[in-house]
Amino acid sequence: MPTLLRSQALSGNPELARVAAGEATVARGARGEGTRALQRGLLDLGYALQGGADGIFGRATEAALLSFRALHRRIGAAVLDAPTIALLDASLLRIEAIPGHTLAHPRFADDPLLRRVLAGTAPLPRVGQSVARIQAALRDLLFALPRWGADGFLGDETREAIRQLQRWQGIRPGGELSPLTLMVLDQIAPPPDAQAVRDPDYNRLIRDGILTVTVAVGYDEDKNDLRELTELRAALHGEGFVQSGDSAAGAVHTYTRALLIPGRVGTMRLRLVSRHTEAAEERFADGLIQDAVTIYSGHARYGTGPDFDHIDSSAENFVIGVGAPQHLVGELEPGYNPHMNQILRGVPNDLLTRRFDPQRYQLWSFFGCTTRHYLDELRTLVDGKSTDNLDLIVSTRPLYWSDSAFYPLAQVRALLRGQSINALTRALSDQAAATESRLGQSIAGDAFLADGFGDNAPGWRP
Repeated sequence: MPTLLRSQALSGNPELARVAAGEATVARGARGEGTRALQRGLLDLGYALQGGADGIFGRATEAALLSFRALHRRIGAAVLDAPTIALLDASLLRIEAIPGHTLAHPRFADDPLLRRVLAGTAPLPRVGQSVARIQAALRDLLFALPRWGADGFLGDETREAIRQLQRWQGIRPGGELSPLTLMVLDQIAPPPDAQAVRDPDYNRLIRDGILTVTVAVGYDEDKNDLRELTELRAALHGEGFVQSGDSAAGAVHTYTRALLIPGRVGTMRLRLVSRHTEAAEERFADGLIQDAVTIYSGHARYGTGPDFDHIDSSAENFVIGVGAPQHLVGELEPGYNPHMNQILRGVPNDLLTRRFDPQRYQLWSFFGCTTRHYLDELRTLVDGKSTDNLDLIVSTRPLYWSDSAFYPLAQVRALLRGQSINALTRALSDQAAATESRLGQSIAGDAFLADGFGDNAPGWRP
């Protein structure tokens, strides 16, 4: 029988060799040295097993193997079959490579604390330059640190970014900087002062040759939205979009045009929602539920969500930042304006009352003032969605109505041409900075950030 297993933990076991050859499986109730080797491998990868490697495939082994399979998108029962043992063997080979690895990346090579982390003799400290180096590498891989950035403090935000990296790389997502996590980061981080380039997952965005997009423009009491809506419609026609379907004032207006992505044939179908649209909030929600991309441009209503009518009315608010049980018990902070919170008192949170498709990859963008405040809710309350199937673009500071047509148009144009998320967020931030400069302002940092894109594609390019 050919040797299919290469890791020290699994090779040399006849029972596991048969599993690797597709001649047998191991499941709950099994006993013996094959089960013991499986358990040792799971323990080496960081999975907890009450009772240790006792050679008995019981409930604890089943739970650990189920977690391992789920991490690698192996759906079904906790059975050790040929595909699963191949994944397990590859994971263990990486673990076994750690003792021979030396930190070589310019970001990490001269850091004695990180060398100790790699050796397993010390954890990543809670504060300091070593933490800042890890944070900078995560951020340059496009694992967002939206609130605190590379501040040198190991907090929940950094741990969540590490978990995202770990899930992407098939490492048990505990959120700690394990030796394996550090070794992988040393191998894949972009050079200093460079950033990984990530694309929206166009293969998953485009279904049956159609890229479906909803663009929604919120309500402004000074009617700035009407001016921007006119500019937006004119620019769509200038970009080659053709309006079709119902053109009545209260209808959702639909525009189509061919995609310009090299090597790909397809069509973008764009639905436009505004204050004129009948039941505008519901039509915006339709986009979030059924379309690949949904873009909102308008007031963020102090962190409480998109709004399609007057600020003092709760009738057309898509509620994000208030009204969830997590807000009531302090797990999430409600929107930051007491008056707005009072207006929406008793109004249910729309992220909890809607059902979203866990099988569909989507991209949502919120072009309003400091929509970073939506992130906790979008990542906590949206059932079935994670960084694997929902990518987000949010703003880090106040925006101006004069740019409210520019931002969705910039994204539509980028998607039409298959551009990277880096190019898009750079264009968005450059526009915000130009407007601020014209108004005599100078604000440090990027005005927009992309959240969830770190796991979209491997590697980097200059």
